Amino acid sequence: MSEYLFDNSSELERRRLDLLQQIFDPITREHLERIPLPPGAQCLDFGAGAGSVARWLCERVGPEGRVVATDLDTGFLEKLTEQNLEVRRHDILADPLEEKTFDLIHSRLVMDFFPERQHEVVARLAAALRPGGWLVLEDFDWSTLVAVSPGPRSELILRVHEALRAVFPNGTPELGRGLPITFRAAGLADVGADGRVHVVLSGTPAAAWWQLTVLALRPRMVELGLFSGAEVDEYLQAIDDDGLSFLFPVMVTAWGRRPPV
Repeated sequence: MSEYLFDNSSELERRRLDLLQQIFDPITREHLERIPLPPGAQCLDFGAGAGSVARWLCERVGPEGRVVATDLDTGFLEKLTEQNLEVRRHDILADPLEEKTFDLIHSRLVMDFFPERQHEVVARLAAALRPGGWLVLEDFDWSTLVAVSPGPRSELILRVHEALRAVFPNGTPELGRGLPITFRAAGLADVGADGRVHVVLSGTPAAAWWQLTVLALRPRMVELGLFSGAEVDEYLQAIDDDGLSFLFPVMVTAWGRRPPV
């Protein structure tokens, strides 16, 4: 796994994850509500972050079901109190995962951290599905981040966005659009995908989340010599400009089903 770029011990990271959940949970729930689950369903939320999706899944499957929430750092997850939730520290590339077990496996904004082993990760997740079980992954496709409203800082904004395509997604800006192809290569059936884009405006949760994300990546961009600290700070200030709008990366949701035996 590539180096994780966010510090889970930071209060700012908790705020960043809270905003992420506020922005993207409605999209996630909309897709997961379409997945038919049997009574007593077993679900895996892989890379569960602060746990909002895991909590929602616990409610959906009820007391007869079970949800496993995994992450490399489970500090946020361990604060959850749902009785049908198992929290597990787990590295998908190093730790075993039970096979033919889960009716639903979900993950959001995690695949970017496996830039050279995405096919391997999807194959392992597919193997953990019960026959007929569903895999649902959500990740960015960075193609839309170049769409920025004109203004005095547009050139700087576009330069930062181009750098983020290399820093944040670890060199795989087209990951989102490739997910359904990766699903098919793993032998999944009924594969489909769609994409949603947020328009970022000053004063919105989307703007605040983006600022905190870039702030967390600031040391990395400076270390790589992509920008000076002053340039990143100017960019962060620009997001508060009422005359600025730009498009988030496309959030691609891909789904596929393990064929019944």
